Amino acid sequence: MKKNWNKFKFPVLKQTFIEFFKENSFVHCAAFSYYTVLTIVPVIYLSFVSFGKIIGQQSMLNIIQNFLKENVGIEDVSGIMSFLDEIDFEKGNIILEIFGLIMLLFSVSALFNTLRFSINEFLDITKEFESKKKAFLAGLKARLISVSLMSFFGLVVILTYFVQTVMISIGKIIFSDFNEFQQILYVIIEHSISITSNIIIFLLIFKYLHDAKVPWTFALRASVFTSIFLYFGQLGIKYYISHYFFARNGGVAGSIFIILIWMYYSSHIIFVGAKYLKVFADFKNKSLKVD
Repeated sequence: MKKNWNKFKFPVLKQTFIEFFKENSFVHCAAFSYYTVLTIVPVIYLSFVSFGKIIGQQSMLNIIQNFLKENVGIEDVSGIMSFLDEIDFEKGNIILEIFGLIMLLFSVSALFNTLRFSINEFLDITKEFESKKKAFLAGLKARLISVSLMSFFGLVVILTYFVQTVMISIGKIIFSDFNEFQQILYVIIEHSISITSNIIIFLLIFKYLHDAKVPWTFALRASVFTSIFLYFGQLGIKYYISHYFFARNGGVAGSIFIILIWMYYSSHIIFVGAKYLKVFADFKNKSLKVD
């Protein structure tokens, strides 16, 4: 008999948080935020040497500045931007650049492997291998998936920035005589595009970045839940960082602390979404199995 979603959505949410707090959530969130801070420089470098060569170094600087100010809540990004502005990412030896890229990709993929391990824990998935060869091949496949997802996520962030800019510019032209409507339009565009980009990212995470068999419909529902929860949660995190966090005006060092705190609290919401996916599958009598 088909269950009515309206009748069990509250039990799903309730059970999600009950099971979430039974996990070592604080340990997983701390590990993920720590790895994020360690991979900030590789991620920025990779974004410049890949996307920067297509859209230009200045455009990448604008995107990074916009993300740090609007999403993370760092008011003074001058220290970070000055540091990045002084680096010429377009110069360098080709051979050393290729070697550096390989090493950077390896280190950045460690971040996604940490996320994969944590999501497996929240999905209650444990994968065992019959031989070391299969374990090695599975690890290699996981890193390739991680690198592919990282590239795609970077593309989504860049496209989000440009789509938002284009739509706002079009809105200003069409509604040039209605200043108040322009402000409302800007808010709608900003919120809707941010949530939509989050849904795309989490859809792929909940589909591929773990070792479980997850139907697309389950991954989509979990991604919508997580994206909305994360978006409004990050608004609260941003407000706290902008008004009350002790290191908000601490220059580059303070910015690193802010990114660490921002990722720590955001990762809680991400892992709540992973647990929601597991609980929802259980309520649908389609418990997740190892892929």
